[in-house]
Amino acid sequence: MPEEEKIKEGDYVLIVHRNKSWLLKVRKDQKFQTHLSTIDLSELIGKEFGQTTQDGLYYIFKPTLIDLVMKFERGTQIVYPKDAAYTILKMNIGPGKTVLELGTGSGAMTAYMANFVRPGGEVQTFDVNEDYINIAKKNIEKVGLSDYVKFGIFTEKLNENYYDAAFIDLGDPWKLVHIVWKSLKPGSMAAFLLPTYNQLEKLYSSFERKFYAEETVEIMIRRLQVAENRTRPQNFITGHTAFLTYCRKIV
Repeated sequence: MPEEEKIKEGDYVLIVHRNKSWLLKVRKDQKFQTHLSTIDLSELIGKEFGQTTQDGLYYIFKPTLIDLVMKFERGTQIVYPKDAAYTILKMNIGPGKTVLELGTGSGAMTAYMANFVRPGGEVQTFDVNEDYINIAKKNIEKVGLSDYVKFGIFTEKLNENYYDAAFIDLGDPWKLVHIVWKSLKPGSMAAFLLPTYNQLEKLYSSFERKFYAEETVEIMIRRLQVAENRTRPQNFITGHTAFLTYCRKIV
């Protein structure tokens, strides 16, 4: 059997107590205060993931990519995992693919896509705001995916017939349709994220004979509160986050 992974100094850990969680970097001689107690991070070194702290109040888990992304520093709203997962499958993103992203934001979608294109692939992501790019660079470095991401300021000059897929999350995306069309390989998929109905209508009217609009969706998740004889949906849900339009380049 493989040896169990031990927690080392510098590792990120997810500390969980009931419905609360904290993403922490393990350091010697450092403590973290919660509403319940003080956690001595030195005591976590050498423990196995899945164990509890010495006081038994918290579970110690190895964070997943979603755990890390949801704790990203944010300059903008992030793409939620429910939207990212379906989009990655729809765009057929996988190892070795080269993906265009217009609208880096805080780097959440960048991280999800970079995780799927490795090894051998790359996400080339562009934004109009240099501050957002700097935040995203730090976030991508935090999750160890910098080798699979190239950042840049969006200048409308992109490689033609080059990308396997494109994800667009910038304002007024109908103005970018021709640029995206030129950059994609024939038949490849583009995904546009938009927050409102009127933006969807403008986007569709801009497709002309450049894209075949395959579908537009809104993705919902309803979590359950599970307890014996009292199981029911949770009172609060994440409501509307975005509309997602998926289309294929036609020539």
